[in-house]
Amino acid sequence: MLTDHHAGAGRSMDAQGEEITVDQAAEDFAAEVARWREVRGMSKRALARAMGFDPSYVSHVESGRHKPSEDFARLADDALNAGKSIWRRWRTYEKARVRTSVAPSTPPAPRRPEQPYATGSALVVEHDAASLHYDGRSYRLTMRRLLRNTGTEPVTRYLIRISVDRYPGDPEQSNAHYRAHPLTWEELDLTATCRGEKMRWQAKHDRDAFKEV
Repeated sequence: MLTDHHAGAGRSMDAQGEEITVDQAAEDFAAEVARWREVRGMSKRALARAMGFDPSYVSHVESGRHKPSEDFARLADDALNAGKSIWRRWRTYEKARVRTSVAPSTPPAPRRPEQPYATGSALVVEHDAASLHYDGRSYRLTMRRLLRNTGTEPVTRYLIRISVDRYPGDPEQSNAHYRAHPLTWEELDLTATCRGEKMRWQAKHDRDAFKEV
């Protein structure tokens, strides 16, 4: 359930940037690019073209195959009119990278193995429908998607993104709004089912105006 107001508290980006690893900062940067690209309704190819990059470059950045660069951050922020949100993510990444490069060499902490979302599989969306209902207090968005696995491996995880933009024409005001009133999981009241069976979900990215689960 999406309510028409936002409440709660979130960590500031600068404070968060002091805590996260280089890998996490790179993931956060990629997620921020994906969020603004989807808010602006641009495909990866269209964004790359607007920035003067190879058509596949944005896809490589969002997937983590290419690490963030200053040039990419500036151009992406301008092309998506992101109000310096993408640029700030790059600065957080750069601070983490520099901090790591001058820190004493220590063995990296083991990372929890994560099952790929569709390794060896190809998911085809055969039908996609959405409906929005407002009861005078809150909105309920229902999305139904029929997926077909054309690969040979089972798919047990499916990534979804949720992003909001209170002031589409003014990204800086929108960013400030969500820093003060971050979107919370409680008000989202997210549920998921597959053929009537309730599905488990877990947060992958949790930002003031952007969620990945």
